[in-house]
Amino acid sequence: MRNDPQRLAWAVMLAAFGTFCITLIAVPLSVRWMLNNAGRSHAVTLTLATGSAYASRPSVGIPEAVFGSLQNLQSGTALETTGASRATLDFAAPLTNEALGAVNLYSDTQLVLLRANSPRFDFSPQPHLIDLSLRRGRLRASAAAGTPRAVQLLVRTPQANITLNAAGVVSVEVTAGETSVSVRGGSATVTTLAGTLQLAADERTIVRTGDTELVVLRGQRNLVRNGNFADAITTGWTTFRNRADAAEAPGDVQLSAQQGRTAVMLARTGINWAEAGIKQDLKYDVRDLRNLTLHLDLWLSFQDLRNCGTLGTECPLMLRIEYSDADGRAMEWLQGFYYLASTDAGTSKRCVVCTPPTSEHQLTGRATWYGYDSPNLLELFRTGGRPPVSINTISLYASGHSFESYVAAVELLAED
Repeated sequence: MRNDPQRLAWAVMLAAFGTFCITLIAVPLSVRWMLNNAGRSHAVTLTLATGSAYASRPSVGIPEAVFGSLQNLQSGTALETTGASRATLDFAAPLTNEALGAVNLYSDTQLVLLRANSPRFDFSPQPHLIDLSLRRGRLRASAAAGTPRAVQLLVRTPQANITLNAAGVVSVEVTAGETSVSVRGGSATVTTLAGTLQLAADERTIVRTGDTELVVLRGQRNLVRNGNFADAITTGWTTFRNRADAAEAPGDVQLSAQQGRTAVMLARTGINWAEAGIKQDLKYDVRDLRNLTLHLDLWLSFQDLRNCGTLGTECPLMLRIEYSDADGRAMEWLQGFYYLASTDAGTSKRCVVCTPPTSEHQLTGRATWYGYDSPNLLELFRTGGRPPVSINTISLYASGHSFESYVAAVELLAED
């Protein structure tokens, strides 16, 4: 070729042309990739509900005790709850502050926030991304519904990666050598070295280290119909309102969007007593059940009575389960929720006019999602001396003078 200038010239021209073509294609593709994948960080807030929680932020380097709430958490932040603690992570979109998702952290849980960002440019096809690593303990994660851009929520554990690709709710627990995954709403993809498994609502799986097969389990059933309020409130539920003074407002019971979640709103402004709520008939025989637990996702915005009133019956949110014992006797159990605590130590924190079993009302935070998980209700009801035979109804209502409360999830989970 050195002795043939013409061939050398053609080689140089072709090489230059090839480089030009590659550059012509690669540069726009690279720019497009960068624009599509450029992101802004979410506004991430940790709110402590009960107990103790610690955050180790990369910019600080040492664990910090959380008092109340901690805002603007960065990627790489490690979180830990101790004892019987509970905390909530809230994710909001940059600039718009649109609610994108929430994660409830339960006791003795260790979590790392890997990434939480949204596309910088509107034309990007990428979803809002929430990427978490659960090292130990239990969480319940929900992706917001009705957002213009999809929300992808990823939970990584030592045994599996769990992905919510649309609005939904998933519970994940990591113990020694295994990961338990339960889908409460929507659907999730579980990916392991053994393969991929799709889980629908009310399905679960257990992934153990070294497993070569993934199996769908259906050990729990939600007895409540339309418990996530995806359908009209008239589907499965009836509404009710009562008040002492007919001249005052009866109260509102309606579906509402609250922090990215569809919820039933119970609201009222008045001077005298009133209550407003929803009720569902169940009539479910529980004699063959091994376990029966209740889960609620609730948000309290306003109450005017401290605790739950003098008798412990006027909480901004009350739950009532009516059941029958072996003699056909009608029984009921009340569980209340409030955020405005009394400064008088003598004020009751439970219903003082209710027959056993009674439970202490739950103190929550104000204007934040609070997840409640009951003990085994079958055992609890037995402590009252009248073991249950049938669960007849479940009701959720707000009681008092003025109140504003929201409920986004109602699950009465039965296990054979």
